[in-house]
Amino acid sequence: MEETIDLNGFIQALFERSNQHVKTACDGLSDDELYYQPNANSNSIGWIAWHFNRVKDQVTATIAGEDEAWISEGWAERYGMTPGATGAGDTQEEVAAFRFSRELLFGYVDAAHRATMRRLSDITPQQLTQPVRYVLGDTRPVWQALRGMLGDTYQHTGQISYLRGMITGYGWRTT
Repeated sequence: MEETIDLNGFIQALFERSNQHVKTACDGLSDDELYYQPNANSNSIGWIAWHFNRVKDQVTATIAGEDEAWISEGWAERYGMTPGATGAGDTQEEVAAFRFSRELLFGYVDAAHRATMRRLSDITPQQLTQPVRYVLGDTRPVWQALRGMLGDTYQHTGQISYLRGMITGYGWRTT
């Protein structure tokens, strides 16, 4: 008997796993550790977690044809940032100045993740070939946007885990 693969569930599982890794890597960090930058040209764990969740929120909202949680749930206002802010193209000064309470940071990370998971459950096979605006304005088919998001998500998840290891030693690994 041939096994049927649920593509939406598979994509959701990949994003869920990344979310679990980030939560584990951030667990128990102080605010100073969360916003630590190894040097002036580096990103902090907090900034990375916000940035890649902003991109997931933005891209999946575009695919779904709905407003981003960042805007519709008032996160941009709570952060005091523009609706279009994603971190892409941020200066060193902007990254260094990015410092918000854990509640605000992870409130948005959780909201973006929930919205992303809901939107991913509704993608149809027909949508996968439709063009969508991706980060920084280029247009690509939905499947390529999802591939780019997954690659970026796992790169950023690895960066967070690596920074956690630099800061505290063992503790970044999950099962």
